[in-house]
Formats: sequence, structure tokens, C-alpha cells
Amino acid sequence: MDAEIARLIGLLDDDSTAVAEDAKAALISIGPEVVQPLAAAVPSLERFGQLSAIEAFEHLGGVAAGPVLIDLLSSEHDTVREWSALAIEQLGVRGAVPALQAAYRRLRLGDGRLDDGEAVALRRVLTQLGARQEVMPPLTASLRVSDRALDRLWPVGPLTDLVNDLADHGQAVLYFMLFSVTDRGTFWQGHESLGQELDRRAPWSEFVEAARENALLEAAFVPAQPHLFVDLEWIDESDR
Repeated sequence: MDAEIARLIGLLDDDSTAVAEDAKAALISIGPEVVQPLAAAVPSLERFGQLSAIEAFEHLGGVAAGPVLIDLLSSEHDTVREWSALAIEQLGVRGAVPALQAAYRRLRLGDGRLDDGEAVALRRVLTQLGARQEVMPPLTASLRVSDRALDRLWPVGPLTDLVNDLADHGQAVLYFMLFSVTDRGTFWQGHESLGQELDRRAPWSEFVEAARENALLEAAFVPAQPHLFVDLEWIDESDR
């Protein structure tokens, strides 16, 4: 079996994504015994192979993969860093907090966007692991709902009230996403976006007001329909 596990791990970087996906599925089907050899092989894998390994760890509950997931937070690939952070949250690797904080610090000091996938993942994982306190004003907290797919949604009707509530409490709304919630499930739905990048170096009060203005302009194009819900992403001054 050791030889078969090694063979499958070698296929995770195959030029054919279909072959790589089949190898990942086969590794997952073998079970937890693949975690240790897979973790040992991760540093030698390319980007796609590492992403496949991360998915395998999540499926297998591979807490033993914690150290290698922490190492991947320093990967040159942003998607690998993002997926590693999310896997750390899912697996409950609490010892990863210092590395997660360091990863977010690097992002803040560099040229990374605070609204990209990696930044959002790092903030949410730090929050879930108790290392970051999210500021959620009373009105925003009182209107929060959840469904089978997402644990944080808000009705779209009071969207402008939500944006103003957050801004009035010193929170900068970076963006929001719309979801259609129906009997068939929860589905992402696009909306008009300004696509304007905020000036990260502006004084915080100006940053918050610029974010408020952008969010309110975009909210004006959102129809108030009962099946539509919104997920908002915002940051505190301490996150910048």
C-alpha cells in the first residue's frame, strides 16, 4: 500500500488535471493513513498538487497535516496560502495562530488588497480561532440570518441601513455579495459593481466614508426582492 500511496501522490502534479483529480480521489478513498506520507510530500509538489493535497487533508480530517499547512501560509502562490488558511480553520489547528497573524501582517505591509480572497480568508480564520474580534454593530447583528449553505447572511431590503450602521461604527465595507435563496438551494448572484479600489493609505475616517459611498452606490442598483440576501465584508481600523 505504501508504494501505491506514493504512486498516487506523484500523480497529483500530472499534466492532466483529470489524472490528478482521480489520484486525489483515490488517496481520499484510502483513508487517514495517507495523511502522513502526503504531508511529507507536499513541499515537493507544484501548485496544483499542493491544492489537491489541501483538499485531501480537509476530507480526511488530517490534523497531523497542521505543520505543513502552516508552512504553506508562506507559499509564493496566493491561492495555496488562502486554501491553507481555510483548511487550518476547518481542521482546528489552533497552533497556527501566530503564523496566520504573520501572514496577515505581511499582506498588510505589502501591496496585497484587503478585499481579495486571501485577506478575507485570513481575517475569518483568525476570527474563528479566537485571535481576532470582529466588530458587528447591534443593528447589523440583529438582522443577521443563516441558511443551510451560509452562516452569515442579511436580507437585502435593509442593505443601505446595514452599510450605514457599519460605517457609523467605524467599519469600512469593502464589498458585498448577493445570494438567491430558494427551495432549490442558495446561489451566488452578480450585481453592478463600481470596481473602484480604495486608498489604503488614506486616514481611517476618509477610508470609511469612501467605502460607505461606494457600497451605497452599488446598493442603489440592488432590487429589494424577498429571495435575495447579502453577505457583507468589512474591516476595522485594526485590520488595516
